[in-house]
Amino acid sequence: MKTKVLVFLLLCNHLSSGQGSYISRLWNTKSYEQITAYAPSGSSLSARDNMTIGRAFMSLQPLQAQQALQHYDLAIAKRMNSEDLYFFRAESNYELGRLNAALIDLEKCLEYRKDHQKYLLFKASIQYKMGAKDAAYKTYFYLCELYDKQTPFFMLVVINLEREMYNKARQQIKDNMLRFERGQDFWRLTAEQQVRLEWHVFKDYSVALKAQESLLNYKPGNVPYLIKRLSLYRLQGSDSLGQWAENDLQSRYNTNKLPVDLYKKGSIKVGEYIRTNGTVEDYRTFRPNLFGNTKYSRFYISSSGVILGKHWAGLVLDSKDSTALLWDFHRGDAHFIAVASDTSYSGFIQLLETPDSSLSFVIEGNTITDSSEFIPSKGSPSDSLFRSNETPLQKSPVKKEPVIYTTPVLDVKRDTI
Repeated sequence: MKTKVLVFLLLCNHLSSGQGSYISRLWNTKSYEQITAYAPSGSSLSARDNMTIGRAFMSLQPLQAQQALQHYDLAIAKRMNSEDLYFFRAESNYELGRLNAALIDLEKCLEYRKDHQKYLLFKASIQYKMGAKDAAYKTYFYLCELYDKQTPFFMLVVINLEREMYNKARQQIKDNMLRFERGQDFWRLTAEQQVRLEWHVFKDYSVALKAQESLLNYKPGNVPYLIKRLSLYRLQGSDSLGQWAENDLQSRYNTNKLPVDLYKKGSIKVGEYIRTNGTVEDYRTFRPNLFGNTKYSRFYISSSGVILGKHWAGLVLDSKDSTALLWDFHRGDAHFIAVASDTSYSGFIQLLETPDSSLSFVIEGNTITDSSEFIPSKGSPSDSLFRSNETPLQKSPVKKEPVIYTTPVLDVKRDTI
C-alpha cells in the first residue's frame, strides 16, 4: 500500500514538473496567449507557474493587470518567496491604481536588496504619483547619492518647481545643464525648464533667450521653440529681431513648413506678456481674409486661464485714397478706424496704446471723427485689469507666483538611464 502511494505521489510530481517546464518553454517562445490558457487550472499549478501566467497576462496587449494579480496572489499563497514576484505584483497593482499596495510590494523587494536602483526608481515614481512630493524628493535625492543617473536629478527639479522652491530649482537646473549631455533628451527637457523659470518667475529674459536659442541649435525647425524665441525677442525690446522672427514664421506657413494644427487654427502667437492680474497674448493671422480681415489679435487672460476679452485689428483701403491703408480696429465692443502708418506688429501695439479719444469711432457704418464722448459698454473687456501697464516691454515686478509647468514627466518606474 505504501509503495502504491509513493508511486502515485512521484507520478503527480512528474506531471506537475513536466507541465511547469512546458509553461516555461512557452514563456521562452513568447507564447503568452497559450500560457494564459492555463489560468483556470491555476490553483493546481505550482507557484512558479502561476507567476509565469501572471507575467503572460501583463505581456498581452492590452495588458490584463487584474488577471495577473490573481495569479501573483496565488503564487504567494503557495508560499513562493521571491523579490521578482513582489516586483511583478507591484507592477500590476500600479497599473490598477492601487498605489499603496504597490508601495508595500516594493518595500518587500527592498528588504531583499536595500539600494537596488530599479526598486528605488519605481518607489519614487509611485510616491510622486500619489502626491507625496516630500517623500518622492527624499527617495530621488537618495538615488542621486547612490547612482549617477539622469532621472533622479531631473525629477528633483520637477518637484522643486511644483513646490515653488524656485531658487533651489534654479541652481539645480544650472547644475543639470552641465551634467547632462548637450542636445540629448534630459538636457533638452532641462533647458525647457530653464526657459520657463527665467521667463515667468525671475523675468530674466536674457537667460531665458539664451537657453531658447541653445535649444534651437539642436532643433532649428521646432515651431514652439521658434514662437518662444519670438516672444523673448520682444520682451527684451529687440523689435527688429522680433519682426524678423515673425516674418520667418509667416514664410514657413507660406511654404508648408508648419504643423497641420496651425493651418487649421490659422494664426500663431507673436507676443506673450505676464501682467500682475494675468497674461496678455498676441496672435498674427496668416490669411486675414479668411478670418474676418483680422491681422492681429490680443487676448486678455486671467491668472486662472479665463479669457476676459479680445482686441483685434485688420487693414482696409482708405475710401478717400486708394494708396493708403487704415487700421480697422475693435476694442471690445467698440469699433474704430485709424491711419495705418505702420502695418506691422509695432503699429498694432501703437494702436492698442492710443487713447479712444484719438481714434475715429465707427457706428452703424458711419465714422465719427470725435469719439471723446464715446463710453464703451460694460461688456468691453479687461482694460481696467491690463490697460494701465499695456506697454509690452515693461517688466512686471518679480514676485513669487504659481507657474504651470508642462515638462513631460517620464515613466520612470523602469527607467535606469
